[in-house]
Amino acid sequence: MIEQDLKNALDNAAKYFGKRSISDWRDEALKAVQMLENNDFSFVESMWLKYAPTCEIDELLIIDAAPEDEERANSLNDELAEVANRTFAILDRLKNERT
Repeated sequence: MIEQDLKNALDNAAKYFGKRSISDWRDEALKAVQMLENNDFSFVESMWLKYAPTCEIDELLIIDAAPEDEERANSLNDELAEVANRTFAILDRLKNERT
């Protein structure tokens, strides 16, 4: 079920943003999960725009890591790409189904 896939993707996104101490993005993902659980899909368009390739997500990439932190930064960037791509793909599918 697409709603469950989206819930899982948003939960994973919230965990990732929590790990990075990006509380506003974490809180937004958690709020979207609550709305989804209440069958309120009004968040889909704004979240779709947020997670769309080349949008706000690019601002979260770590590009100035110290040499000793480079491996960790690359790992976090890879995780960000995975979380964002999965979330966007599901949001896109849901958006298309609902229009």
